[in-house]
Amino acid sequence: MARLLLTLLLGLLGGCQLLELDRQMKTAQRTQVLIPGHLASTAGQTALVALYSDGHLLAYRSVRPGGLFYFNMAAGDYQLLAFEDRNGNLRLDPDEPRHWLPQPRTAPFQVQPTQEQRAALGSLNALQPRAADGTPLPDLDLGLERLYRDLPRARHNYLRVVDFDDPRFSGQRTAQGAWQPLDFLSEVGYGLYLLEPWDEDKEPIVLLHGINSSPTIWRELAAGIDRERYQLLLFHYPSGLPLSNSAYLLSEALRDLQLRLRPRRLHLFAHSMGGLVARRTVQLLQPGDGDEKLCLLLTLATPWGGHPSAATGVSRVPLDVPVWRDMAPGSAYLDKLFATPLPRHLRQWQLVAYAGNSRMIAEPNDGTVPLASQLLPAAQDEAEHLFLLQEDHVGIMRSGRSQALLQRALDSLPPDGCTP
Repeated sequence: MARLLLTLLLGLLGGCQLLELDRQMKTAQRTQVLIPGHLASTAGQTALVALYSDGHLLAYRSVRPGGLFYFNMAAGDYQLLAFEDRNGNLRLDPDEPRHWLPQPRTAPFQVQPTQEQRAALGSLNALQPRAADGTPLPDLDLGLERLYRDLPRARHNYLRVVDFDDPRFSGQRTAQGAWQPLDFLSEVGYGLYLLEPWDEDKEPIVLLHGINSSPTIWRELAAGIDRERYQLLLFHYPSGLPLSNSAYLLSEALRDLQLRLRPRRLHLFAHSMGGLVARRTVQLLQPGDGDEKLCLLLTLATPWGGHPSAATGVSRVPLDVPVWRDMAPGSAYLDKLFATPLPRHLRQWQLVAYAGNSRMIAEPNDGTVPLASQLLPAAQDEAEHLFLLQEDHVGIMRSGRSQALLQRALDSLPPDGCTP
């Protein structure tokens, strides 16, 4: 049976695609570096950490005291500038503590470092913002207007209004994100998009897609969500990269969203593998670090226990396919998801698909994901509500029943806060 599954998997994916993905992962290991570090636990508050090269801003992170951060870049010379934004204007002012690191230590790129390796990487660059000492520093302003000027990728991919027909969501780009993720990052990049201009009176809902998919999977269900009350955002990521990377960057985007726009509360809706990304994202938002405004996590057909075909691929194919490693039952990524429970105030609704049984999978399934994986006991234990829908893996995203349950979940929220 394992050989049959592997044969089917290779036939569906194509050997050339697997070889290209493996080539891109090996290229990244040769040409990319990590600029990791941590903010000292004695820091007065969350700090903004900016990465520079030759005076040009490249990226930034929001890091809580004691928290780790990393940047993944081509090998080169970089600088780090951290500061405590005490007045909340996203700009380094003369009286704000800062730490300038002109020659941060780098590390070889690692596709899927272990937890111990992550801790070791974080120790490479320790940042402790202090009072100004007269050192000349770049004029750091992370306001949105300046950000769009200095970071072309942000100008196109961050909080920009799109629709579901955007060419970045095409089938060609979806396949590229799965099998040529470095090309995807170079040509498209991660994105957090708006379906309508930002309205501070609306509650944001972030929509996540799954593997070999795109935000277009949400077209039908999004049409039924009340746009007078809710602001829909689309998280777009290359599904061939490690899930931990996508979760980390989404958590950074949500921190930034809360610092920048200060929504009253927000929600995550995720399909399939997107649920695995969403749950890890919530874990990365530590208490007092933005998690208290996350109220509703709703997932549809999520393989909480992984997929047996991924395990078969890992054991039988001598190539580096990061998403297979993450999706293999018992993987380090999956084990971590339930090692720590989510915050008690977070409402969890799970929609499970059980129709469309495929003979390619030995156990009952929805045509793509085993039912047992969707019904992982640890996931059930945390769910406030769990519903079984007679839909297949994709049909659940077009179902009137799904639409009604999404609305019921939103209607269950109190006027303020997350719990009644």
